[in-house]
Amino acid sequence: MRAVPSPPRLAVPNLVANFLPVRFRGGQALPGGVLPFDSPERLASLRAQLQDTHVVSRYDERIVCVPVTPDAPAIGEPRTFAIRDHRYLAMRLVRAALTREVIAMRYKLRSFKRPTFVSRYRQQDLIDQCAGDLREAVAGLHVFPQYTLDTRVCGPGSGPGIVVGLKARYEIDLTVAELLRRGLAVEGRYVLAHTGEVPHHPDLDEYAYRRLAGAVESVRDGRLRLRDAPIKSQVDADEAWLEGRRDTFNDVITVLTGGRHAPLLERLEEAAFELTGAEGRLARVTALAGKLANIGPLAIADGIQVQIGAPLGTERTGPRGTPPVESTVFDEPTFVFDPGGDKTHRSAKKGMTEFGPFDSQFFTPRRPQIVVLTPRPYQGSVEVFMNAFRRGVPDAKVFTQGFARKYRLTDCDVVIEAFDATGPCDATAYRDACLAATQRPDKPHLAMVITSEAQQDLQGDASPYLVAKSTLMGQGVAVQEIQIETIRRGNLAYPLDSMALQCYAKLGGIPFVIAAPRPIAHELVVGIGSAHIKSSRFSAPERVVGITTVFSADGNYILSNASREADYERYPEELLRALRECIDEVKARNAWQPDDAVRLIFHVFKALKDTEANAVKSLVNGLLAEFRSVEFAFVHVGDEHDWHLFDTTAPGIGNAALPSGQRQPKGRYVPRRGHAVRISPAEVLLTVSGPYDIKRPTHGLPRPLLLKLHRASTFTDIEYLAGQAFRFTALSWRRFEPSGDPVTISYSTLIASLLGRLRHVRNWNADILRTSFRTSRWFL
Repeated sequence: MRAVPSPPRLAVPNLVANFLPVRFRGGQALPGGVLPFDSPERLASLRAQLQDTHVVSRYDERIVCVPVTPDAPAIGEPRTFAIRDHRYLAMRLVRAALTREVIAMRYKLRSFKRPTFVSRYRQQDLIDQCAGDLREAVAGLHVFPQYTLDTRVCGPGSGPGIVVGLKARYEIDLTVAELLRRGLAVEGRYVLAHTGEVPHHPDLDEYAYRRLAGAVESVRDGRLRLRDAPIKSQVDADEAWLEGRRDTFNDVITVLTGGRHAPLLERLEEAAFELTGAEGRLARVTALAGKLANIGPLAIADGIQVQIGAPLGTERTGPRGTPPVESTVFDEPTFVFDPGGDKTHRSAKKGMTEFGPFDSQFFTPRRPQIVVLTPRPYQGSVEVFMNAFRRGVPDAKVFTQGFARKYRLTDCDVVIEAFDATGPCDATAYRDACLAATQRPDKPHLAMVITSEAQQDLQGDASPYLVAKSTLMGQGVAVQEIQIETIRRGNLAYPLDSMALQCYAKLGGIPFVIAAPRPIAHELVVGIGSAHIKSSRFSAPERVVGITTVFSADGNYILSNASREADYERYPEELLRALRECIDEVKARNAWQPDDAVRLIFHVFKALKDTEANAVKSLVNGLLAEFRSVEFAFVHVGDEHDWHLFDTTAPGIGNAALPSGQRQPKGRYVPRRGHAVRISPAEVLLTVSGPYDIKRPTHGLPRPLLLKLHRASTFTDIEYLAGQAFRFTALSWRRFEPSGDPVTISYSTLIASLLGRLRHVRNWNADILRTSFRTSRWFL
């Protein structure tokens, strides 16, 4: 469970969603005309021709033209569409009405697909609010609120509505030519330019025409020579702008203010939090809902209007009130620290201290040999760090026992090998040091490699970390990386606690498992994650898929050893191989019988196509043909959405200091972990980060996971699946605290990312993973 107890229940949670329910008025059917769909060009032509009188949509492989004015001409074959049966069409009309209303409110749109606009009034500019006497120096820099209105046919409570997205938009409106005159170095930075990719539209935001053009390679005579530039290899410096990435934005502020940037950046961080934190976000969404409601019902078709309500949950149930946001609340899982199930605890961290690891009775090696490889300039700091790793940190809140005592080992032998390097990025020196370490008479079980932040963006043979990992793993030695900046930062207890957990898992140990419900069917959960390996922003990505399997046994969820990676095009083949290995292992371990029922649950990184889901079902049915019944569930797990949940009764925790010196609780209005809110029959929002997971007082509102069940699933208990995914967020061995994804997704993504990068290191051999590292969580 949590290392910190849950806050006292002062009030029953009152959940609110950034979802504005809508009610239709004036009729229950939409008038329209139907035409056959011939081509996208025909559709675009009709939209342009009828834009003042009709909403034209592609719907069920036809073109539907719905009149929005009383004198609109009849188009196509007349037909009426009952709103109750054609919500998708009705909400397309709501989207069109919202677009018209946003334009009438004198905003320009950044996107028409989901109406997106930026509020550029001066009083909304966070830079203008924070700049003080630096206002003139930073003129041309802006941070504005950006809103997105996403119409949904279904939300909490099963009714249609609008999801309101909100973010802080950072803009640099000074040209690159002006920034060069002000002393900013632009080489290596990506720039925006008018590339001609976006056709002109009178209602389109002028900033939407600026598209990513490439990275600046050199500057000469007012021209920028670009690399990684698919359209233009050169642009004029006075017709290019830097993109508003946070790091670039902060660098520009630093230069423009002559080094007086720190107070301004602190004030800006606090102002951005007031915009996107839970309280500020809800206030903005509520204000926008009120503005839309005050306009009155929006006409979506001739004689049909829609009334927009307040955010769902802000009004109590009543004749005119919106229904509350209902949720199922899952308890944190129980952690198990012995195969018999007698040693349990609701906190993974406290349970480990009290009981030791799950496999402590049969773990080997009992006295692991650990070699530490460090550049010579770091040696003194590393020696102090490793002494704390062995002996613990006295008087700290965590990791007071040291590695061997905490994980019930006899001891651990640590040898520090310092080596000479020409600098922190000398990959050759790292390779030579690693090869020397593996030739020691006592071959190490684990190597700790000291790296630096200067290396973290390097790839392939240029990366000391990747070269070290490839070299050592090729000799059967697990690898743990530590950055020297972490060591020198002090406050070592918490990083040591997480590192020790990872080290034990990399040595092949099982720190803990979690208790599982006992369904009748045998369960196997398969995580499929992915990583896009790109050498540059515009290069074609190398898509790599990672696979992780979890099974239930003896009332526990246990990670299988079948962890794989494959190219995206080949992942069904690798998935079948991983499943076959895992199923054979679990069948033997759990004594499956032919009359047993088997359930396979897939957690996937992207929504599967019907053909992909059916192909997986066909593959697995062949493997499990001997069993009485086989059920499937395909669950897309993602966080790329605009949904947010609030708890207006959550008081927050502590009394944290903001940059301004003011103090307030962290996580006010942030729901606790474990709320599951159904937003459609096949979709659930799941809160996986609560107030205790917020590290800084200016941390924005955590976004819930969105779980979506594929229609090819034969096991459809979405509440059961949400609870299982929630428990899996606590099963990670990267740290004792729960993660933001179920372990099935997070581990698979780590596998894909790391192996995708190791592929580009000379002499890397992935086959070693199936032998020396079969039981190691080498990727943590």
